[in-house]
Amino acid sequence: MLIEHPDEMLFSPAAKSSTEKAAAIGRAEARFFHYQGHDLVLKQYLRGGLIAPVLGDRYFGINPQHSRSFKEFRLLHQLQQLQLPAPVPVAASAERSGLFFRAALITLEIPHAQTLADQLLHSPADDAVWQEVGRCIRRFHDHDVYHADLNVRNILLSENKVYLIDFDKSAFRYLGDSWKASNLARLKRSLLKFKSLNQVFYFDEHNWKQLLQGYKVSPQMNADKRR
Repeated sequence: MLIEHPDEMLFSPAAKSSTEKAAAIGRAEARFFHYQGHDLVLKQYLRGGLIAPVLGDRYFGINPQHSRSFKEFRLLHQLQQLQLPAPVPVAASAERSGLFFRAALITLEIPHAQTLADQLLHSPADDAVWQEVGRCIRRFHDHDVYHADLNVRNILLSENKVYLIDFDKSAFRYLGDSWKASNLARLKRSLLKFKSLNQVFYFDEHNWKQLLQGYKVSPQMNADKRR
């Protein structure tokens, strides 16, 4: 166990150190803090859409095992078993209140990381980085892992390694391959949206071709050919 005897206090803002920092990840708020020698990330799930002002962070349900936090925790554990570059799960929480619950998830912080979005807002990424992004996505696809929100903020760059984060609503998909192309198309829409909304954003069609080149070079497929 990474954390000995995790309890509800681990998820309490009052238990965090004064050095914590916050950031937004998808429809969630992430807080970074230090605990028992580990740098951790606390993600609190938030509602989106028109219902968000009404329910905020409350989700309907009475079984914690069916909560979004526990589902993501179990999926991340499976991804670790497959040795895929995703956050390491530490603990999950689902706090019941009547017919609703509030969900939270704690993972290990990926050190020295920045999102692909932040990278491209400040400086270009070279061809090797784009190809590595493509290879990373292909690794997940080769294991039939569908990322429900594959966008430019859910790709992390850390010391020449690429990670995918935020696996809320993600799952294994074993029937067909059409979803893989849709997954890539979603990412491209995200890149184009960032480019349209920012005066400077280092992305063009050449970068996308490099990503696809990396995606086509599948480590799993190469391993299969050597058998």
